[in-house]
Amino acid sequence: MRKLRYKETQPFYLIAIICAISIALIAFFIIEQWIDNDTVPYMLIACCFLFIVILILFYKLEIIITSQYAIASFGVGLLYKKIAINDLDITTARGVKIPWYWGIGIRFTPEGTLYNTHTGGNLHIKTKNKKNEFFVSTSNAPSIITALREAQNSSST
Repeated sequence: MRKLRYKETQPFYLIAIICAISIALIAFFIIEQWIDNDTVPYMLIACCFLFIVILILFYKLEIIITSQYAIASFGVGLLYKKIAINDLDITTARGVKIPWYWGIGIRFTPEGTLYNTHTGGNLHIKTKNKKNEFFVSTSNAPSIITALREAQNSSST
């Protein structure tokens, strides 16, 4: 059984607000067109479903450290990154301040693939084979590093 060492949930307010406003406006136009023209606006319904899917996929970022894995997942968990604890090289752990123009969400950056919900503080840890990384936005980087060290120490004994 995997023991939970650390868990952080970051609500993605910007995407939630944008999607909620878009869904409300599109729903208003769907109802208005349906009443006025007595036709079904399929294109507007498709757009509304698109925003609902975006909201479900990206409404939060969850960072989970268990005794076996480091996991960063968006929304309901369909988009995630999962790396074995023993593959992470804790000595490469460092806080990274990214520029605001790198944006938010899942970003492909020169440092690697970033999972973030806000600009500012981030945690970047390379794997031992240097081909992968755990790169997430967090203001609790020291807590995550401590949890990773504890998990690596307990798994090596």
